[in-house]
Amino acid sequence: MPGNIFLYELAFVHKSARAEMDGHEVSNERLEYLGDAVLDLIVAEYLFKKYPLVDEGELTEMRAKIVSRKTLNRLSENLGIDGLIQIKKAYTNGNKSYKGNALEAFFGAVFLDKGYLFAKKLLVEKIFSRHIDVDHLLQTEINFKSKLIEWCQKEKHDLDFEQIDIIGTGRRKQYFIEARIDNECMGRGIDFSIKGAEQVAAEKAMSKILAMQPSE
Repeated sequence: MPGNIFLYELAFVHKSARAEMDGHEVSNERLEYLGDAVLDLIVAEYLFKKYPLVDEGELTEMRAKIVSRKTLNRLSENLGIDGLIQIKKAYTNGNKSYKGNALEAFFGAVFLDKGYLFAKKLLVEKIFSRHIDVDHLLQTEINFKSKLIEWCQKEKHDLDFEQIDIIGTGRRKQYFIEARIDNECMGRGIDFSIKGAEQVAAEKAMSKILAMQPSE
């Protein structure tokens, strides 16, 4: 049973329908931020153990496919989460990213309420087993960097992947990359390889771009 009901209620409040609490407007954006990290860690651990001979670059691409906006949006629909989201209708036209964002926020709430092990068990044993054919999904090709480059070329925007920092040393060294469009940061990625960090940054940039598309 849920312990803190408020967390789960907040997970489904889109920023367009934000509520007031203690004089501050709140939405699911902070929980989404946390849930994004929780899902990344759970999936990274799952893939690390399931594919012991795969290198870190391939693991990064595999993780990106599982936590992509497309996959999370579909999961949100399959689980019925999309029907629980409080959102103004104008924000739903031509944009599905709010569905996957709410799923991330939900896992942020689960993590805070029940802890990491419970969140991992819920995702791997309940959701993966019933709603995702992981092996089939990993056979599909999703190259977010290529998609972002293609979009920028079509829309005539300048795109750069800028290395901001290197965290750690040796085998623990991770690269911090920003995807910058017209010199504005649109997505950040951290990974053990530059290629992986660029993929994560590009995926987040594409998600942001789709969310900014005007409603029809």
